[in-house]
Amino acid sequence: MVKLIILYYLNIKSTHGYEIQKFIQATGLDVWAKIKSGSIYYALSKMEKNGEVELYKEETHGSKVRKIYKITEKGKLELKNTIKQELDKPLMPIGTDKFIIPITFNRLDKEDATKIINKHIKNLEETLDYWEYWKNIKINESTLDVERISFEMTVSGIKDSIRWHKAVIDEYDEYIKYSQSQEVMIKNIDFGEVEEQNNIDKKLNQERIEELREIILNNPQKSKEALEELMNLMSHNK
Repeated sequence: MVKLIILYYLNIKSTHGYEIQKFIQATGLDVWAKIKSGSIYYALSKMEKNGEVELYKEETHGSKVRKIYKITEKGKLELKNTIKQELDKPLMPIGTDKFIIPITFNRLDKEDATKIINKHIKNLEETLDYWEYWKNIKINESTLDVERISFEMTVSGIKDSIRWHKAVIDEYDEYIKYSQSQEVMIKNIDFGEVEEQNNIDKKLNQERIEELREIILNNPQKSKEALEELMNLMSHNK
């Protein structure tokens, strides 16, 4: 999944691993797909060797040197293939990975995606028939609860997976619009810079909080205004 996200991001604009990392964290993709920051740089290195991305330039940012990567034509083809591969995976037990696929739909033809999804739904329906057949045979009054619940969870999970894939087809056009708007956001926001600015703001706020505390303790005439400002800063500094 980390490879898909990197190729998706670099297909929008050339950037460094740190910005991709901060985008993943800011959008919650690290929670859904369980992506660790170290895996981003490892994947970039591996993808560079494979010719899917290439080093565009290096930028000095304070004491750091950041490698700016860009996607290659091979990488663009790999992006489309990877989306198709991920789309064809079962929703269970790796559902959390697949949940984020719709945000990439404007990079895949609707006809291709629909064909893959319909094929997958057909396979799920055949799997559902299989499990319901065995459930009817094995579940009776003497069946232990563990076995009964196991069948119920399996059947329910397959039904939910079918519902999810059908909803993806129904809402595909809406996800294309969402994908397009997200690309505009990515083009115009450097998530790495946003994080650094937030850190700077927090540091400045903390310094001001200390100043206000001194005023409250040592300058009674200005303590009321200082207290109001202090409460406001502390509520935004959480």
